[in-house]
Amino acid sequence: MVVRQSALHLADKLWSRYPFQPVFDFAEKHYPKEKDINILELGCSVGRWIATLAKRYPNSDCWGIDYSYQMLNRANEFWVEGEEISIDLTDKGLQKQTIKGEQIDNLKFGLAKAEKLPFDEHSQDLVLNSFLMDRLENPKIGLEEMYRVLKQNGKIIIFTPLNFNNSEHWKMYYPTIQLVNILKKIGFEILDWKENIEVNEPLDLHGNEVRWKCLGFVVKKV
Repeated sequence: MVVRQSALHLADKLWSRYPFQPVFDFAEKHYPKEKDINILELGCSVGRWIATLAKRYPNSDCWGIDYSYQMLNRANEFWVEGEEISIDLTDKGLQKQTIKGEQIDNLKFGLAKAEKLPFDEHSQDLVLNSFLMDRLENPKIGLEEMYRVLKQNGKIIIFTPLNFNNSEHWKMYYPTIQLVNILKKIGFEILDWKENIEVNEPLDLHGNEVRWKCLGFVVKKV
């Protein structure tokens, strides 16, 4: 899984594009104008999104959180220690890639669950996650934790395929009007809401892909 995630998020040359660029495109207009902020990504995987923002906001304190030690180890060695990594997907017809890492001083990674965050109340200006919400054991608690750590008027950017594993979650959060109501009850104001955003995740050299139909939304703590 680490090799796969590294290939998808770090080795753009393998695919001649960044497969998850639609996430970045959706989020772009919602980034804060302030330069000295706290940014938290939940479910950061190998760290592409939070590292991109850490470079964009060099005076900010940036954290990437995940519940996979292996993912965090790869993210830390690539983005913090600046190590060179090797990605071997020759079994998928792709050439082996070697990629040089970077050393980003204002970026840290930590092990934690989204439903129990090790951050103080009202401590984060921007919280973000992609392909995470529908994987959580309890999405509502996860959303409440994001609300707790967010500063007043802070923003959360979420991008998700809403591909729930739990049948009860389908009943609670779908159709999406039910998710809207939960967000409002928690205390969020919805700033942006876009459904049916396509993300095409490549599988191999032959061009086979998984097509994700995603929801992107931005909310503010009021």
